[in-house]
Amino acid sequence: MMLPVLLRLGPVTLYTDAVLLNLGAVIGLVALYLRAPVASRSRWVDAGLAALVAGLFCGRLGYVFVHGSYYAGQPGEALAVWLGGLSWPSAAAGAVLGLLGFARWRRLPAGPLVDALALPLATFGLLAWGGCWASSCAYGVEVDPATFPAGMASVAPDLYGLTTARWPTQLVGLAWSLVVVVAVWAARRSDWGSGAHGWFALALVAFGAFILAFMRGDPAPTVGGVRLDVIGSGLVLVVALGAWLMRLGRSSSAASAV
Repeated sequence: MMLPVLLRLGPVTLYTDAVLLNLGAVIGLVALYLRAPVASRSRWVDAGLAALVAGLFCGRLGYVFVHGSYYAGQPGEALAVWLGGLSWPSAAAGAVLGLLGFARWRRLPAGPLVDALALPLATFGLLAWGGCWASSCAYGVEVDPATFPAGMASVAPDLYGLTTARWPTQLVGLAWSLVVVVAVWAARRSDWGSGAHGWFALALVAFGAFILAFMRGDPAPTVGGVRLDVIGSGLVLVVALGAWLMRLGRSSSAASAV
């Protein structure tokens, strides 16, 4: 699928991936508003805005750092977020730090905030992969259609518009994201303790990004032959999984003590 431009209104161009990501951000803010205690709604939404700003800044910073050789010659584009280019692991780390930092500053309970964003986070992952599918980002590695399972290869372009048979990374990302949405929804009433539901959602999103990063064909810097997005996604997965397991352990300990 190629639908990089969703709509043109005179001088205004709406890009599909940007529209979908903004929709995901709105869903998160609405979820915070609806889940917040009435007296704390404005502060919960402010916490969401802090997460968005920090996530956007760190995501862009991570992308510029990873592609430093390009931005060294084009320093004026470093902060031009509208030109595209975000590192999802850096964005996730920034969003988490922004949310938790704001919660600590305003003395808000961090656990309920994180839990309120569980389903929006899963939905955001679905929208992000949809945006990549529409705009041909995060495309898969080239495959030989003669040896690849019949009907599995995705005929898709790369950054330069060259179309060939590829591993269906974006479609698998969409499929996994649907699984994540269902899993997070099914676990919404689980007695896991405060914050566990949100970390569970982030761990599932990170797991999909980690596995699929091995199948991506878009260029990326490597360390020891390993793509940096593999390393970044792996770090987010380890942190999210560890936080989820810690909260499960605390919940079990509290239940045993009763």
